[in-house]
Amino acid sequence: MYPTAFTKVKKSMNNEKFVDGLKLHVRDAAVSDVISKLKEPPGRRILPQIKLLSEWYNSLAEDDIAKVNSIIELTAHEVLFGVLTVLDGARVIDEEKGQLELIYETPDKRVMLNNPSEIGLHELLNASN
Repeated sequence: MYPTAFTKVKKSMNNEKFVDGLKLHVRDAAVSDVISKLKEPPGRRILPQIKLLSEWYNSLAEDDIAKVNSIIELTAHEVLFGVLTVLDGARVIDEEKGQLELIYETPDKRVMLNNPSEIGLHELLNASN
């Protein structure tokens, strides 16, 4: 779907490119998808909860829609931030406090994207926002 973007990222993957990719293809895509579903729920068998939320969303004034969209953006950012803090080891999810290693590997190289000696992924997310 995005061959040029992925080809560019693939050639020089590092922690910054990884976070940029997550922002674009995960966080921003989730925001866009949720807003799109609220505006016009897809499919023939729309879940009652989605239908109700869509009707409410579409009844809002422009200013209120902008506020709801901002809440959606904030929520998506905070979810991604939380996942990255876990990958960085800044937020613990188990009693053993083990270390997670996020490896990007190609036939030519192997890169640890959450290297503890470098800036954390969650810090990169907030630094470039």
